[in-house]
Amino acid sequence: MKTIQNYVAPDAQSMRRLQDRLGYSDARMAELAGLDAAIPWHSFIGGAEPRSLGRQRLFFVAARLTLDEAQWQRVLAAMHDLGARFDYQDTRHPDALPAPEPVADEERKFGMLLVSRNGSFHEMEQLREFAHFAHEADVSRYVHSAFYDSDIDLCRFSFADHDGLDDSSRDRIFDAARKTITRFEFDGRIYQGGIPPESDG
Repeated sequence: MKTIQNYVAPDAQSMRRLQDRLGYSDARMAELAGLDAAIPWHSFIGGAEPRSLGRQRLFFVAARLTLDEAQWQRVLAAMHDLGARFDYQDTRHPDALPAPEPVADEERKFGMLLVSRNGSFHEMEQLREFAHFAHEADVSRYVHSAFYDSDIDLCRFSFADHDGLDDSSRDRIFDAARKTITRFEFDGRIYQGGIPPESDG
């Protein structure tokens, strides 16, 4: 079975032309590409260094634009058959039901409680990466929880009551956050962290 090789993503101008041709808003384009609030559509068509649309995301866009609704529903049914669990709403119809209220997602990793207020996939991925780097730096025991407030796009940390939490340990926690969390608060200041590569999951 052949797979796509030597993929080169369409440039920002191509994506902008597609949006103009469709007459879609940024929110509708984000929906078309299967993005969530953590990755705005505008980041693919504007700015000094626009993001590239990965081949899985582009495949998703092309499938939505090519398949009729019955065919698309068969694809979604196949995804369910393969074990995936998700909610789907066809927002193209004006009588579509309102989207359900977001539900928080949380898990424990290396003793830390990781929480995304709205259950955002990308926030949870960032939190898991943070937990991994904190564990590698041997400071996970100092972090009680990492809470991503989806409503304001900001991650906050609470520290465990531990005698060994010195300046060096705090620096290593900060470094783990800086590598993984897009926007976080630390010692009363807000920082922009390294944005992880786009996940096409």
